[in-house]
Amino acid sequence: MAKRLEDLAPEGLLDRARRGVVLVDGVSRVRVLCHYDPDGTTSAAILARALMRRGKRVHATMSHALDAAMVERVKAEPNELLVVSDMGSAQLDLLEPLPFPVIVLDHHKPLRDSERVVHVNPHLFGVDGAREMCGATTSWTFALLLDEANWDLAGIAAAGAIGDKQDLGGFVGSNAALFAEAVDRKVLVPERRLALRDRPLAQALALSISPYFRGIGGRPDQAEAFLRSAGIDPNTTLRQLDPAQRRRLTSVLATRLVEQGAAPEALDVLVEDRYWIEPDQMYAQDLEAYVNSCDRLEQMGLGMAVCLGDRDALARAEALLDQYTNRVLEHLRTLEREGLFTKKHIQFFYCEEASLAGSVAGAGIQFYFDQSKPVFGLSVMERQTKISARGTRSQIVQGVDLAAVCREAAGALEGDGGGHNIAAGATVPKGREEKFLTLVDDLVGRQVSSADA
Repeated sequence: MAKRLEDLAPEGLLDRARRGVVLVDGVSRVRVLCHYDPDGTTSAAILARALMRRGKRVHATMSHALDAAMVERVKAEPNELLVVSDMGSAQLDLLEPLPFPVIVLDHHKPLRDSERVVHVNPHLFGVDGAREMCGATTSWTFALLLDEANWDLAGIAAAGAIGDKQDLGGFVGSNAALFAEAVDRKVLVPERRLALRDRPLAQALALSISPYFRGIGGRPDQAEAFLRSAGIDPNTTLRQLDPAQRRRLTSVLATRLVEQGAAPEALDVLVEDRYWIEPDQMYAQDLEAYVNSCDRLEQMGLGMAVCLGDRDALARAEALLDQYTNRVLEHLRTLEREGLFTKKHIQFFYCEEASLAGSVAGAGIQFYFDQSKPVFGLSVMERQTKISARGTRSQIVQGVDLAAVCREAAGALEGDGGGHNIAAGATVPKGREEKFLTLVDDLVGRQVSSADA
């Protein structure tokens, strides 16, 4: 028997979201503004599909940041209603003075609540937005309040949650409840298997970023030799292996990850719960990979088009996925060879491609960087430097909060920062990189010392 939405998400969050539904029904055109990553792009697609079904005209934009310049641009437009997703909770001061109503559907830890903005954030209702509910699932919950027919958007929401790494170790909290209901409704079909692409195994291992295998990633010849040494045909595919061969391959790959010093949660990545999206006829993991590659290569509109069911866009996104994969692998191989810079409490590297720094930092810290220190990837641009910070669950247990670190350090340098405790980012004026690194090194040290006290 189908469950009610009230059984799957906090009542307080639903009540807040219902206030937003009333605003939607009072306008004919809705402006949508979302973050540019997979969680944000899938949020934009969910909102666009749900709002168009409601008979609304929609103008959607994915943005790297919600800053004063972006708010001024939106303010100058003839908007009736603005919906912001996967950001906004840290920018309430900018959004509250706007001359039209605003709905924020965010999952980042808020600094405060708002009476002027319809502020829908799971943290406000006892739900961990870093683990139990992402921007896409928050937006999907809002869409379900607009119309029960939007259960068919579950796969897009799952892709967003996967992009936000909230599937590691299995979905929990509201994510788990919502996606389990989507499975019961036959929208999602789960299966469990190795997290490798459907290509000949030597290619699949060499192209794998999550998990990333040190000494194999980006190296087809080494991947082939590794498989042959394990008694596995490198030219076969995962689907062609019999159960005994799959168990052997899983065992040798898990051993490889342990030997290369991967984080404990990296083993959760090796064997994953894949979700087949029945309405869209693809896996949620594949949809996330397409959207992520489009976003990272500055083709956010193409990623959204894939989520909207555009098959021509899908063909173009497949080519971008290979391009993105090869570029990330090149950075990871370089860091294998050259190593990272270190301070007492942090490690860091420079990446000339700002849109890839987060992917490189995330894969590196999970699969082979020093596990004792969070990593910061710096991209020095013409006028500013962008920073992506990533940590591990064990570091968070030790007291590390990268969102707080990035916010405080960047703020002290006339920049801005924020995010989650385990994954955050910042922007500072060019030339202040060393000062930023000194500040974050000190802040991380103080966080760990306070937790130990």
